[in-house]
Amino acid sequence: MSVRDSRFLGDVRRRGRLRLADLDPWVLQPRAYEAEVGSLVRAIVRHDVTLFPGEAYLASQPRPAAESPAASSAAPSDLYSVYLREIRRIPRMERSEEFRYVLALEIAKRTLEATMRSPRPTATELDAMSQAVDSHDPTFQRYLAALAHRPSTRTVRHAEAAKRADRVKRRFDEMVAWKRVLVFRTLPLAAGMSRKYQELGVPLMDLIQEANAALMKATDRYEWRKGVRFVLYARWWVRQGVLKSLSSQSRTVRLPVYLAQKLKKIRDLNEFAYRGTGQRLSLDQLSAALDEPVERVQTALSAAKSTVSMDQDLDPRGDFVLRDAIADPRVAEVEIAPVGAPFTTRIDELLDTLSERERLVLELRYGLHKRPPQTLDSVSKRLGVSRERVRQIQEEALKKLQEPTERMRLLDFLPN
Repeated sequence: MSVRDSRFLGDVRRRGRLRLADLDPWVLQPRAYEAEVGSLVRAIVRHDVTLFPGEAYLASQPRPAAESPAASSAAPSDLYSVYLREIRRIPRMERSEEFRYVLALEIAKRTLEATMRSPRPTATELDAMSQAVDSHDPTFQRYLAALAHRPSTRTVRHAEAAKRADRVKRRFDEMVAWKRVLVFRTLPLAAGMSRKYQELGVPLMDLIQEANAALMKATDRYEWRKGVRFVLYARWWVRQGVLKSLSSQSRTVRLPVYLAQKLKKIRDLNEFAYRGTGQRLSLDQLSAALDEPVERVQTALSAAKSTVSMDQDLDPRGDFVLRDAIADPRVAEVEIAPVGAPFTTRIDELLDTLSERERLVLELRYGLHKRPPQTLDSVSKRLGVSRERVRQIQEEALKKLQEPTERMRLLDFLPN
């Protein structure tokens, strides 16, 4: 098939649109496409031919999980299962089918560029295009920026500028539709790769979102002439997006991407060895497997230490946090410190300034009068209130004792 074939152009002009099946001969002969694509794009622009119905293709496919009725009524914990159930319905993309979609996307891109570039637009037309499209799509913004450097100085009426902006908007929608087709057909790849990195500090749904965002970048930057399949190119982008998310979100202190990858390899090696022998690998064995010095492996393992928040909930109700379960070393110092009768008497005088409940809470929490210190849980059970209420009473009592007039009573017992 040749674009210069009058029968082919006649069929296209009569239909008013270019079908996806028209690309089949070029799928088998990519070099023929390279020689014909310029003439094809010019014919499409000259005769105002509509490109392949990408939106119609998407409408015929299973709806994304975010738009399905099941997802809207599902609990947050079930969103992942709903999403997986939706993308399992997406058929596997064969190599010929993938190349057909890639060609369709490139024709849509080049048609958009030709519509914007010829004739060279004026500043008024550029403003009208920007307002009509109103998108941050990198392809459109790249074309717009290239034309904005040297706009034409010819005179154009606003009606003509608006009409051309509508044509650009239609071509832009055709390009976006085929970008969405490529991303849609590659969603199972993103979800499958994200599952390999779950339980590493980032929720699985967040990893899938990062993987889908990386798919969009791959669609914008893919160049089939480099000889690499889109699926393989997208796989690299997805892996980089997931690893970047892990390095920036899973830890309080961000790790470089190369170090996160090394830790992932070490973790995989240890898990494989544990399944086979029941033991983890030593530093020397890890060094030999990674072909790196022992010092570098040890440095990577030392960076794998994670931090824990002191406000991490230990109770589903949120009444008990991690800092409540950590012993206060100052309590032990008070127990071994020599306490005389004058000091005990002065403490009792300070406690008398508090209410009965506040005094009891301090005595139980700090182990006064030779009592063992008690936790918030035990004090709350004794008083019949929640742990949060016990904490509030304790803070109110300590705030009263920290007033200057009360602290002056203990100055005689402090060292010089």
